[in-house]
Amino acid sequence: MTDARLLRRHRAYYPGWAQPFGLWELLRDARVDLRWLLGDGEIGLVLDPSVRTQLRGGDTECLGGLFADAAPPAPSGEPRRLAVAQSRPALIDVGGETLRLGRLTLRQCPAAIMDRVRRLLTPGAEVHLFESFHPFLNPGTRILTLSRRAPLALVYRELGPALIRAAPLATPTAPRRLLEAACA
Repeated sequence: MTDARLLRRHRAYYPGWAQPFGLWELLRDARVDLRWLLGDGEIGLVLDPSVRTQLRGGDTECLGGLFADAAPPAPSGEPRRLAVAQSRPALIDVGGETLRLGRLTLRQCPAAIMDRVRRLLTPGAEVHLFESFHPFLNPGTRILTLSRRAPLALVYRELGPALIRAAPLATPTAPRRLLEAACA
């Protein structure tokens, strides 16, 4: 059974702005040079230059469509309707061991990553996507963050919602030319 939900996306008002990622533990896969930050109610993928290049896939600004401007969010007070978004392909697919983020497909992800992502998708909790940073990382390094908490409204504007889909064996639905990387 597939569970599709709205993903609330946020983009900084000005390039380079970001809020800090909270307390975290590091999960590193040196073999493929991926670093994950596991926090309380959030998970982050460190966007090193090689990861940014894979995500972009020719898109220099929006990280492979993850932060592309879309229809504006629903006015406050109006419920967000999943039916409106179901006609769009999912931006994020969560499978058994596969995680697709825009144009990047990560196969054989560690169980810790998949468990955290699935916990974020518990019923009733909103899921937010935005870029953050941490002062302990190299200057300018950003973190692709999935969180239950909305980022600071002073720093970020909300984009139109997207779809996040969880299925036991989710398959990529967006661009046919997907870049793949082993995750563990």
